[in-house]
Amino acid sequence: MLILVDNSKYFKFIIYALHECLTELNIVHDIITDYNNDYKYTDTDIYLICTTHEQERNNLPKRYISYNFEQLMSEFDWNKTDIFKNLRKAELVFDYSLENIKLLKQYNINAHFLPLGFTKSMVFDKIDNLDRNIDFTFIGKCNDHRYNIILPLFNVYNDCINRLAIYNGLCWDKDLEYVYTHTKIGLNIHYYKNSKTIFEIVRIILYLANKIIVITEKSNDEWYDNKYKDLVYFFETDNYTIDCFNVLLKYNFEQAEKNYQELIKNHKYVDYVKKIIHLIS
Repeated sequence: MLILVDNSKYFKFIIYALHECLTELNIVHDIITDYNNDYKYTDTDIYLICTTHEQERNNLPKRYISYNFEQLMSEFDWNKTDIFKNLRKAELVFDYSLENIKLLKQYNINAHFLPLGFTKSMVFDKIDNLDRNIDFTFIGKCNDHRYNIILPLFNVYNDCINRLAIYNGLCWDKDLEYVYTHTKIGLNIHYYKNSKTIFEIVRIILYLANKIIVITEKSNDEWYDNKYKDLVYFFETDNYTIDCFNVLLKYNFEQAEKNYQELIKNHKYVDYVKKIIHLIS
C-alpha cells in the first residue's frame, strides 16, 4: 500500500493535497507521521516522503518514493548533503520543477514531473466574510537580500505596522490562518539574489487559494512563470516599493476572486496527479 508521510510542517499541506487527489482517484493509501515508529505496515508498503533532503541514508524506509520540493539549482551546495544518494535509492522520484529535473539528469537520476496545483484542502474557512485589514504579508526566513527589499516598505508602515505582516521564519496553525484570511497582498521574494531560482509555488499557491493578490519576483523556471503569469504581478527589484503601492492602489477583492476562479479551473492538482498515477499504482 502507498503510505504518505506527514513528517514536516513545511510539507503538511502538500501531503493532504495529495491525499485529496488520491482519494478522488480511488487510490488506496494511508497517512502516517513517523515511519520509524509505526509497525502496523509491512515491508511491501511503499512510503512517499517530501523530506529526502533531510534524511540520513540509514534513516530511510526500505521502500520509498521521493517527492522533491527543494530548489536544487540554487547556490546552496547540495553535494554536501545525502540528497542525490537518497534519490538514487528511491523507487520513484517526483519533482515539482522541470529545472530541477534537468539538473538531476546530470546525476543519473530519472525524475518525473509532478507540479503542485490547487486542491480544496488549501483553502482556509470563511475567506469571503473577513475584513482584509492587512495590506501586505511576507512569510519566510529573512537574509540580506530579502531584508534590503522589504526595509523601505517597513519604514513606510512604521506608524501603522499592524497593516504589514512580516514573519521572519515560521508562521503556523491559527497564526497562519489569521494572516491568510486577512491579507490583501502576499509578497514573494527569492532567498538567493544572484543564483537561478524556481517559481515558489509552495508559497504562492496558498496565497492564491485564499484569495490574496500576489507580487513576486520572476524566476528562472519558464514553465511556472508562463503558467502563472496572468495570476501574479511580477516586480523589478529596483522599483519594489513603488510596485507594491501601485498594486495596492488598484486592489479590489473582485480581482482576487477572479484569480481564484482561474486557479481552480485551470490549475487543478488532480489533473497533474492523473498523469503520473500509473507510476504509483
